[in-house]
Amino acid sequence: MKDLSKEEMEKLLTTVGDGVLSLSSEDVPYCIPFGFVYTGGGKLYLSMFPKGRKWEILKKNNKACFTAFNWNEDHTEWSSVVVDGRIEQVKELKEIEKVVKANIEKMGLDPVNYLEKRMAIYQKSMDNPAALKIFKVDIEHMGGRKMAMMIGKNGA
Repeated sequence: MKDLSKEEMEKLLTTVGDGVLSLSSEDVPYCIPFGFVYTGGGKLYLSMFPKGRKWEILKKNNKACFTAFNWNEDHTEWSSVVVDGRIEQVKELKEIEKVVKANIEKMGLDPVNYLEKRMAIYQKSMDNPAALKIFKVDIEHMGGRKMAMMIGKNGA
C-alpha cells in the first residue's frame, strides 16, 4: 500500500464522479452514495434535499467522512481518498455558482444553457427550507492510498 501525494488525491477528487458519505448518529453508522464536486481549497460539495435519515443525523451531528475511489483500467490497482470534516449549508450565491460551474466542467455539460437554469433554481429556492441545497464539507483531514490487488498474475 502506498500513500497518495496531495496532487494525486486532488486529481482523484476532481475526476471521480461519486463517493460515499458516512455519517453517525450516536453509535449507528449511516453510509450513502453521493455525487460530489471538489474545487480545492479544502472544500468538498454535495447537493441534497434537507430531509430523510441523513438530514435527521446531520441536525444532531454534522461531522462526516467522505470516501471517493477508483480502479485503474485493468482493475489491478485501486486508489482512494478519505476526507473528514463538518458539513454546513452553502448560503452565498457566489459560492453556489462556483460549485455549479465546477460540476458543469466535471460532467461535461453545456455551460451556456446549464448554468443559467441551475442558478435560477437555486435563487428561487433560497428561502424554501425543503428545496435542493448545496452543502460543503470543510475538510479537516484528507488522506489517500493506492494498492495493487493481492492476487496472482492471471487473476487467480
